[in-house]
Amino acid sequence: MTINELKDLFEQEFKIIRDIFAVLIVPAPDAAKSNEKYIWHPGVYVWWHPEYGVVKVGRHFTNSRKRALEHIRDNTDNKLRDIGQDTSAKLILINVKDLKDYHWVAAVEIFLEDNTDPKIKSKRKG
Repeated sequence: MTINELKDLFEQEFKIIRDIFAVLIVPAPDAAKSNEKYIWHPGVYVWWHPEYGVVKVGRHFTNSRKRALEHIRDNTDNKLRDIGQDTSAKLILINVKDLKDYHWVAAVEIFLEDNTDPKIKSKRKG
């Protein structure tokens, strides 16, 4: 799945509420230091690689970037450490603009997990 296909999938499903989200696409090595607006907001994170497509989908109700970077630090499934330094890999964040809209994050995460076939599945879903 390409990044554009992922964005289109999200935008088709959530078109009615699309404007409450900011979609950020950050090169993996730059993710920790990026100062983009909304980057620290609640949202869904997607680790993406051009060779593998969607690697991991997850969510955080206060700071999606922080949680995404924890997967790199912890080397989730013994697969994520290298992605954090890979210049071709991207961290895609679908974050709410207004913190009060955080309840929509769970719906986006479940939808993307079910429709993108991530290489590393969420343990929460089994």
